[in-house]
Amino acid sequence: MPSSDPLSVVIAGGGIAALEAVMALHDLAGERVRPIIVAPEAEFELKPLRTAEPFSAGHVPSYPMSEIAERFGAELRQGALASVDAEAHAITLADGSQLDYDALIVATGARSRPAYERVITFGADARTDILSGLLADLEEHYTRSVAFVVPPGVSWPLPLYEIALMAAAEVRSMGIDDARMQIITPESTPLAIFGTEASEAVAKLLGEAGVEFRGDAYAAIERGGHITIRPGDETVQVDRIVALPILEGLGIDGLPSDEHGFVPIDDRGRVRGLTDVYAAGDGADFPVKQGGLACQQADAIAQYLAAQAGAPVEPRPFRPVLRGKLLTGRGSEFLRTALHGGAGPSEASDFALWYPPTKVSGHYLSQWLTHIDATARDEASLPFDEPAVDIEVPLPSPYELSRQAMRLDPLSPQHH
Repeated sequence: MPSSDPLSVVIAGGGIAALEAVMALHDLAGERVRPIIVAPEAEFELKPLRTAEPFSAGHVPSYPMSEIAERFGAELRQGALASVDAEAHAITLADGSQLDYDALIVATGARSRPAYERVITFGADARTDILSGLLADLEEHYTRSVAFVVPPGVSWPLPLYEIALMAAAEVRSMGIDDARMQIITPESTPLAIFGTEASEAVAKLLGEAGVEFRGDAYAAIERGGHITIRPGDETVQVDRIVALPILEGLGIDGLPSDEHGFVPIDDRGRVRGLTDVYAAGDGADFPVKQGGLACQQADAIAQYLAAQAGAPVEPRPFRPVLRGKLLTGRGSEFLRTALHGGAGPSEASDFALWYPPTKVSGHYLSQWLTHIDATARDEASLPFDEPAVDIEVPLPSPYELSRQAMRLDPLSPQHH
């Protein structure tokens, strides 16, 4: 029998998964829950848009966490999660203060670290000016060849394709036709995780942009732009190298983790071995790290907690649908696939495949971002509280995806 007191739900984190969870709980449970956001930053930043900044194709918007918390009836505590005492239902923050909870959602994200030395690592920090310098070198003819490298390990490759395509478009607009660009990646085909049709569409975009694709390739990088491609010992010499970072879990005290620091969860987001503790986003051990999937994980958790609090909600497990908006320098390519072989073919289109057609396709977050941005521009928009259209497709268990996802890095240990 649900308690008459609201369920105290602590949401640790200030990123995409955390905000989606807060919005979902507000919609599904209302006053039946008392959400408390514990976030280290004062503002929420839409980090997936960082790739567009150096090309003047967009900016990274930020939103005050205090306003978000107030809008969705949540209390805000600024701080970072340091440890969890699941038995006592309490957390400790980095400043030593403690906070009790009825349910805890860990959405603290993952840590980025460079995979290689002496290369441009995009995404390991907040800097985007490093790419601006690369573009300037291409324009001044100091740089004639660039390799874009996806490292083996846990990473999300789509931003690297965006950078390569937008760099190629920028170079072409400068009238430069002798710059050589290539993508080196463990993937068998371009963005293989999206399926055959979408991968073929991306391959066509690369071909039209003059970006060479080297798949099933692992890069060993040495000084002076020397790259050894494995398997085999083919060597490549380039002027500049741009690589993605590798993601690692935070390894928070009191939470179980795998060998890479990621928190093991089931298909309802529950942390394995603990009671009333959930995890969503990049810090969880689901093998594909992407903002839209983090939102879907948060939604599954919110449904479960809303039902626990007495709301008339039928919880559904996490059934992943992967959506990617690929910035190309000439517009956007929309990619979509259900992450299960029996759920239909993948799709690719230069027309939006979902609505709102935002970079991060969260059931609640996308609508809120569209609404708040239109309001800031003083444009007409639907009220945020208009009923949402359910865009999710029920699928079998996401953990059947593990083997498919590991094709991004066949040498990486599986998490399940």
